[in-house]
Order: sequence, then C-alpha cells, then structure tokens
Amino acid sequence: MLRFKALPGGRLAMLGVNADLYAAWQTDLEQKTVGETRRLATQASARVWMLQEDQLIEAIRFPLLAPFPLIDEFPDGRWLVANSRSDGQGNARVLSADGAEEGRIELGDGIEHIKIDDQKRIWVGWFDEGVFGNRNWRLPGREWAPSAHGIAAFEDRGALLAHATLESVTDCYALNVFGDEAWACTYTDFPIWQMHNGRERTWPTNLRGTRAIAVKYPHVLAAGGYQDDANGVVLLSLQEGESRLPGEWRLPFGADHPVTMIDGRGDELHLVQGQHWHRWRVADFARAS
Repeated sequence: MLRFKALPGGRLAMLGVNADLYAAWQTDLEQKTVGETRRLATQASARVWMLQEDQLIEAIRFPLLAPFPLIDEFPDGRWLVANSRSDGQGNARVLSADGAEEGRIELGDGIEHIKIDDQKRIWVGWFDEGVFGNRNWRLPGREWAPSAHGIAAFEDRGALLAHATLESVTDCYALNVFGDEAWACTYTDFPIWQMHNGRERTWPTNLRGTRAIAVKYPHVLAAGGYQDDANGVVLLSLQEGESRLPGEWRLPFGADHPVTMIDGRGDELHLVQGQHWHRWRVADFARAS
C-alpha cells in the first residue's frame, strides 16, 4: 500500500498503485536515475479501498499522475486527490464517486495535511516550505498566498473560505476536522488551535513534536513527539485559556516496529503498523487518567 487515510465513521482508506514508487524514489535519491519516480507515477493506476469493521470495499480507481498523493473523501461520496507539491497548475483533483475527474483546483505547494469536514470544506495544513513558499500563488485582493497562514479552508471549486490567524505557524504538524470544526497543533509553539463558525480559540501547551490529535472536548489526545517521545501520547484537559495534563502513556511502537500512519479523526486516534490497524478513543484515555 502506498498510503493510508483515517476517514470519518471509524473507516480506513488504503491507496494502492501498480508501480513500485518507493524503489524508484530510492534510485532517484541515490542519483542512479533522474525523475524515475515522476515518470512511473504519470503512467501508474491507483485504487482506493475502504476498511470498515470487517468489510473491505473497493471505492475508486483513477490515474495516479503524481507520486505520493494525499486523499480524502467528501461527505457526498466524491474524493479529493492532491499532490503535496505544486507547479501552480492545479495540484488537487476532485473525483466523482466512480473515480471520474470533475475538476482541478490549486491548493499550493508544501501540503502536509488535507481533511474534508461535514460542510464539504477542504482544510489544508502546510509544512514550512508551503508556509514560506508559494510566492507566485495569489488570490484576488490578498497580499499573501493562503498557505502563509499555515492552515486554511477551501470550497470544492477552490475558493478560499477561512484561514488561521496564528502568528507562530511555520508547520502544521497535526490537523483534525469533524462536523464543522477544525483543530490543529502547530510548530513552533504547539498550541491547540480550534476554528468553529469562524471563531478561533487557542490553548497553550508544553507539547513538542505532536503528530496527531484526537478531540472530545474538553479533552485532546496528542500523540507523537521528538526523539524518545515519538511514541508518547498525552491527554490534555482544556480549560479557559490553559490546558492541564491529566495523563501520559506510550503507544506500542518504536524503532523496531515502524509506523506507517498515525492520525486523528474526530475523537479517535488511528495507528497503522505493518498489517495492523489500531484505534483508540479519547474517552478511553480520559477514563484511565
């Protein structure tokens, strides 16, 4: 499998392709080839399956076109397939429920996360090259590219709807959307950030290197960290203007058991490790704290 994606409703999407992109990427990295990864991607076909409880369901098939895409599902059954890098010509495709391309939109270079909420808004979080790059991406009436804000929401035709106003975002480390809310944890200060009905709230934390968050307000489960804390998970209790830390744990992975995906969707934390898919709810940790 090329990529996994946690979907709403306790589902897991799995993206597979009919080409060995990782081998091509390695030969490009070792300078044995030049552009082999992109060449293979332009010729490859992709398929998405969904795992829900004990059922494996094939969702869509489509031409891959670009290596290592990000995917998510719209509430109406359509799909978004986005390349994390962009040449400014539209790096995200909206696909119908049967995989046919309906249109392309520009979401900028340097995408770290994409997630779609119940209102069909596309939330994007960028890594540092996107936040400080995208110098040629401009929308009418705006001085800076949307990615300069670190987190932004778009409608399915590409119009900008909202963006974060945090001043310290240089990388969106973790993003979670559910209902009509978006939550994030961002570098450099790692606050917990929320946007709901256009209103933003933030809570300062002592987190460092968080890679995934699951939310059941007033609790947030934050997973990941730097170095020895890579498999750490902490439970935060959000108060007015502050956060408390009721508990800390370790997730079952390490250097000998690498993780393919760790992400939060709604109130669930998802971990894919080898052939195993783990899920934990925020409430499970809240009861144990």
